[in-house]
Amino acid sequence: MSTKILFLGATGWSLLWVAGYVGGTVLDGILSHPKASQFEITTYIRSADKGKKVEALGLGLKAVSGGFDAVEEAAAKADIIFNCASSDDVKLNEAVLRGAKKAFATTKVPVKIIHTSGSAIVADMAMGQFGIEKAVDDADEATLNALPITAFHRNVDMPLADAEKDGYVKAYVIAPPLIYGLASGRFVDAGLQNPVPTGILLSARVAIERGSFAQAGPAKNIWSTVEIHDIANLELQIFNSVLEGKTIASGSAYYTGVDGDIVMGDLFKEIAAALHANGKIKSPEPTELTQEEFGKWPVLVGFGVNSRMTDSRSRGLGWKPTHKSPQDFISGIKETVRVFAGQSEQFGGNWTPM
Repeated sequence: MSTKILFLGATGWSLLWVAGYVGGTVLDGILSHPKASQFEITTYIRSADKGKKVEALGLGLKAVSGGFDAVEEAAAKADIIFNCASSDDVKLNEAVLRGAKKAFATTKVPVKIIHTSGSAIVADMAMGQFGIEKAVDDADEATLNALPITAFHRNVDMPLADAEKDGYVKAYVIAPPLIYGLASGRFVDAGLQNPVPTGILLSARVAIERGSFAQAGPAKNIWSTVEIHDIANLELQIFNSVLEGKTIASGSAYYTGVDGDIVMGDLFKEIAAALHANGKIKSPEPTELTQEEFGKWPVLVGFGVNSRMTDSRSRGLGWKPTHKSPQDFISGIKETVRVFAGQSEQFGGNWTPM
C-alpha cells in the first residue's frame, strides 16, 4: 500500500520571497527516498498558478490550493503530514489538526505530523546586549515543557502536543536554530524555491530599505546554527523512523540539530560588507537600531536574542552534521549575498517596503 503524504511549505507560505527555503529542501529529499515510488505526495500551494507549476515539473506531485478548508480536506486524507510552511500560523495548524482528527475517525490510526518549529522557543530578550554560556538540550524535557505559550512558536507547538494526548496524532517537532547555506535541488532549479537563507534575506531587505545594515545594540548575542542540508537530513531521519514504525520521542518532545554557534555581531559584519560589495548599501559597517526602527521592523527583534541549544536527542537517532559553524557559515556569506543581490522581484531582489 502507498503512503499518503501531505506536504506544506514546499514553495513558501505567507511571503513569496521566503519561498520554501526549508520545505523545498526537505521535499527534494523525500523525492529521492529509496521508497519514493510508494509515496502519494500532495503539496498544498496557496496559489493555484504556482500549484500548476509544481505539477508541471513531472515529479508525480499533486497540488491542492485554496484556504484553510483545502488544508483540512487534504489533511483528512493523509498518513503523514509535513508542515514546513509556518512555525507560527495558528490557523494553519488548526486546519491541519481538524483534518487529522477526521482521518483518525475513519482509520483509527493516528496521523503522523512532522512539524518545523524553531530554537527561538528558548530565546531571551537580550536585544544584542550580551551573550550567554548555557545552551538548552533538546532532551531537557523539564526545561522545554516549562516554556510558556507566550514563548516563540509555542502557540503552535503546544496544541500539537495536546492533540497527541488526545490520541489522534503522533507529533514530531523539529526546532532548528539559525539555518545557513544556499539551498539546492529540483525546486531551486525550477525557480520555485528561494535558495537564500531566510535570516539573511530578511536582514538584507531591511538593510536595503534602511540604507545600512541594522543590528540590535552591540550584537553580542549568540545563536546556535545548522546548515540547510543537514537540518533537512534530520527531518528525513525522523521521517524514516516513522516509516519504519520505530518508537521515538513525540508529542511535547523537541528535536534540534546544531553544528556550532555564532556571535551575531560577527555575522552582521560579514553580511554588511557583502551587501556593500554588491552595491546594495552605502556603508560596509552595521549600525544600531533605534527604538523607532524596532517598531518599524519588529522581525529584527529576533536577531537580537540569544538562542542556544544542543542536540543529544537528535544525535541519539544517528543524526550528525556534516558542516561546522562559524567557519562554514562565515565562508559562505559572500556567495549567499551575491545570489541574493542578483535575484528577481519574485524572491525579493527588487526591494519594496514591507
